[in-house]
Amino acid sequence: MKHLIPFRCPNLLFRPLEKGYFYAVNCSFPRSLRILSPIQAEVLSAIDGKTSVAGIAEKTGLSLKTLEELLFLLAQTEIVRTDQAFSEPVKPPTPESLNFWIHTTNRCNLGCSYCYIPTLHNPDGMDEATRKQLLEKVVETVKARKLRQVRFRLAGGEPLTQFKAWKGLIVDLRERLTPYGCQFEVSFLTNLTILTDEVIDFAKVHRVSFGVSLDGVKAYQDVSRPFKQGAGSFDLVNQNLKRMLAEQIPVSVNTVVNNQNLDGLPELTQYLIDLDISFRYSVVKGEAIDADKLEEKLLACYAMMKQSIGQGWSFTRRHQFCDLKTTELGFQTCASGFSGGAINVDGTMHYCHVHVGDASKSLYSIFNPELDLVEMIEAGSHEEEKRSADCKACRYRSVCTSGCPVYRIKDKDPQCSLYHKVIPMIYDLQAQERFKQLKDFKLL
Repeated sequence: MKHLIPFRCPNLLFRPLEKGYFYAVNCSFPRSLRILSPIQAEVLSAIDGKTSVAGIAEKTGLSLKTLEELLFLLAQTEIVRTDQAFSEPVKPPTPESLNFWIHTTNRCNLGCSYCYIPTLHNPDGMDEATRKQLLEKVVETVKARKLRQVRFRLAGGEPLTQFKAWKGLIVDLRERLTPYGCQFEVSFLTNLTILTDEVIDFAKVHRVSFGVSLDGVKAYQDVSRPFKQGAGSFDLVNQNLKRMLAEQIPVSVNTVVNNQNLDGLPELTQYLIDLDISFRYSVVKGEAIDADKLEEKLLACYAMMKQSIGQGWSFTRRHQFCDLKTTELGFQTCASGFSGGAINVDGTMHYCHVHVGDASKSLYSIFNPELDLVEMIEAGSHEEEKRSADCKACRYRSVCTSGCPVYRIKDKDPQCSLYHKVIPMIYDLQAQERFKQLKDFKLL
């Protein structure tokens, strides 16, 4: 091996930590982040695509055996290679799972001013015949395609207004898929103003999770997400969140960051850290946002997260920013157009849930006897494949995947410049967390 020439991956992020330690991550290989000791960092710095292993050993003072062991370790996640055949996430030929956003109802008990649902005043939900057809269509597709997983995200409107109608399908579908070795996961995307003992008990028995929309603490939530009668919703959501956490029900918070709640983002961050709950911040799509203030507030939030890491809080498990995939990586932003889409109350399938209610955007119907669900997806639109030349050449292309294709501008995410600042910060915090763990276990 001493005559071989090692190469660093072209999508390498190599940054300092503290006390001479560094971290390295291949931004095109999942879970590749590694903490490097000072001598290991010196080795990686010495790799220039020209110097042989023997030359690097001489330069760093390491024995050939020790150097070869280190290079072998780094090659496991393709931080280095000796043949330049670096890999990155690619689109599989066929999906192994399905992931659907189900629009269960237009009915909602809140009066959010920014609600995108065009049929909000139509109270109809998905009827029994459509739910039954959905169940049969899923079973048909799983059986034919030998799928390993199906996931439903039950949304609306407010899906918990339809809980009694859907709980039977959840039980039946899981039972129908079990003989085929297919796992069924389901979550309610809810405002969490409706929470009963029945919902709690069912969720615990049937492994149901919840994604909760929260715009901010107290006034920020109350102004943007009031009840239709005008009262604020924060106190009730706060009470219900704490109850779910006490019952150990999987729950996470989703916040759309916009000009109206930007100032409250640091306070919300501390609130969510104190709850020790998973949360995701997404920058609003389809409308302008104060870019300078957004960066200022995010920096403040990530400083708070860094401090909390030092106190044992798990950044990697608890926080996500937009659709960025810094650990798993991806070949596209979401399941739409490959292994999923959105199914409306009438059974029509759409590329994305933002198209629900727009007849011109519907693809097929689950009542179509000629196509299974995968065939419907394959025959539909594939907007996710339209990416700019800049995106295709970017080292973060597997992390941000050019963002949501529905809202791209000139085939790239409008927050591209922000991502170039945030992505390294996220990796910095992941590395800080790993570094602390290694020190706590006395491995450094």
